[in-house]
Amino acid sequence: MSWHTFRKGLQFVHLWAGLILSIPFILIGLSGSIIIALNVISDHSAPSAPARGDMHSMTEILAVAQKAAPEGWPVATISMPASVGQSAAVQVALPPGRRPQGQNFVGLTVYVDPVSLKVLGTEERRRAGPFMRNVTSMHIALMAPGYYGLQTVGFMGIALVLFGVSGLVLWWPRRGQWRLAFGIRHGARGWRLNHDLHASIGFWSLIVFLIISISGVDLAFPVTFQSVVGNILPLQSGLTEVQLDPAVVATIRDKNALTPDEVANLASASIPNSRVIQVQIPPRPDGVYMVTLVPRPFDDAAPQISTFIGAGPEILDAVDPRNYSAGKQMLLWLRTLHYGHGLGEIWRGLVFLSGFLPLLFAITGFRMWQLKRTQRRGVLSALPQPAE
Repeated sequence: MSWHTFRKGLQFVHLWAGLILSIPFILIGLSGSIIIALNVISDHSAPSAPARGDMHSMTEILAVAQKAAPEGWPVATISMPASVGQSAAVQVALPPGRRPQGQNFVGLTVYVDPVSLKVLGTEERRRAGPFMRNVTSMHIALMAPGYYGLQTVGFMGIALVLFGVSGLVLWWPRRGQWRLAFGIRHGARGWRLNHDLHASIGFWSLIVFLIISISGVDLAFPVTFQSVVGNILPLQSGLTEVQLDPAVVATIRDKNALTPDEVANLASASIPNSRVIQVQIPPRPDGVYMVTLVPRPFDDAAPQISTFIGAGPEILDAVDPRNYSAGKQMLLWLRTLHYGHGLGEIWRGLVFLSGFLPLLFAITGFRMWQLKRTQRRGVLSALPQPAE
């Protein structure tokens, strides 16, 4: 089989399979972008902290939040701001034995200015509402019954990967045409405009497109995907050996009743190149704290490090994904990147825009086919008609 014949056959399959599957591709892509947008809105809903200066300790912030919370509601976690102008977020849990108020209510978040200790507001924490549930169901299962819908979307992810690879093959320029392959030609109209849009955007978005598609396959077929990766790369994970810093331990006033600040300092000193983002408060001062950190320089949603610190003080367990094997880290990062996390706002913006790619490819692909069909009809109609 010649290269020309193979390319022509691949082009035929790429076109018609794309047109046939365009509707589910578009629904999956747009619903993913909507989820990203809703998460961005939620992340930026916290009030800003106007005061400037040195931040107060976690213990002081927790005391203020506890006073602002309903009586008997215990503080559960505290998330300190990553930069100036952000508020500290203290999650307040329901009292033991208390049922949620309403179907979706799970607790309160109290926002505190870490500099002035002023309560900036409270927000109810609720489970996803009907709209979010429907959009999520569309994205992960095309709103079909759970198992069958998830399997269908998984196969759609495999198809998207194949479309990305076949698109790269069809895009590959001939000798002497490389300069024209990366953008839209000057004065392009009609078929040429749609072709250049389809090809150039496909090329520049290919890496993001493939990461999102491959990670989607992983989410739909986790066992199979992990097995395939395990045949290529090791998949070891486990706990990390961590030693307490004696200098930090010496600053603790009561080693059997740790404060959140002391626990955060212990975790920061024991886990290098990391940043504390949250401390989970135990019911008693001599209980076990859970400190969540992220490796520098990644954002708060990167694969997180969990450290469990008890009285004594003692680090009971530490889970640091940076010490996982290459295969395990790859799987973890694939899922993180799929949700638009880990690499900051630019990456989240790229993932948001990638949800519109199936729509753009469907429109430009259909227009190319339609314009070419119209042109052929015009050529046929211009031919001399046979005499009767």
